[in-house]
Amino acid sequence: MFGDFPISDDYKLWREDKQFLDDFNRMSPGNPYSQDRKWTLREYVRLSNALPGELAECGCYVGTSAFFIAQASTHGKLYLFDSFQGLSDPDPADTSVAADVMPWSAGDLSTTEATLRHNLSCYDSIEVLPGWIPERFNEIAELRFRLVHIDVDLYQPTRDSLEFFYPHLVEGGFIVMDDYGFKNCPGATRAADELAAAQGTRVLLLPTGQGVITKR
Repeated sequence: MFGDFPISDDYKLWREDKQFLDDFNRMSPGNPYSQDRKWTLREYVRLSNALPGELAECGCYVGTSAFFIAQASTHGKLYLFDSFQGLSDPDPADTSVAADVMPWSAGDLSTTEATLRHNLSCYDSIEVLPGWIPERFNEIAELRFRLVHIDVDLYQPTRDSLEFFYPHLVEGGFIVMDDYGFKNCPGATRAADELAAAQGTRVLLLPTGQGVITKR
């Protein structure tokens, strides 16, 4: 209560979007914890629709974020990069100083390419490029991007993704990082801050835990 006036997260309009909630629950059954991040990502895709260029995602897991990217996009192809072997080996930059954080291990968050393709079978503007980041980035080196979603949790693949995609962003384009503001992903935070400092820009930290870089 604020005085006699009730304040509640339940009053947020996005929580009344039945189609979004139905899609989210179908893609992530029993896991409501990233609804706000998926909604925010979808809104950035909608903003990017005013720009030329393609879209990409680094670290797509079972395809929930990719589903909402493809759903919101009005043009261009969505390129998806994932090892389908889980995380690579963490390095020292990925060790959190927080006592309550479980450390990452190689192979965490593994899934199959077949699962991803099944979940995204309703979209035909998607290209899946399996392999460790950045092995297959050279295949899209001639393209320009309006939005890139990075969700790889660890320092080195985050850095590799940022170093490749930032120069390939169109002016006004966005890099949305899923794990920038989480204490269990210190390597991802460090990689983004290093890239921003080198480029003379900054990362916008959102209350969802996401971080956003806008190309100026």
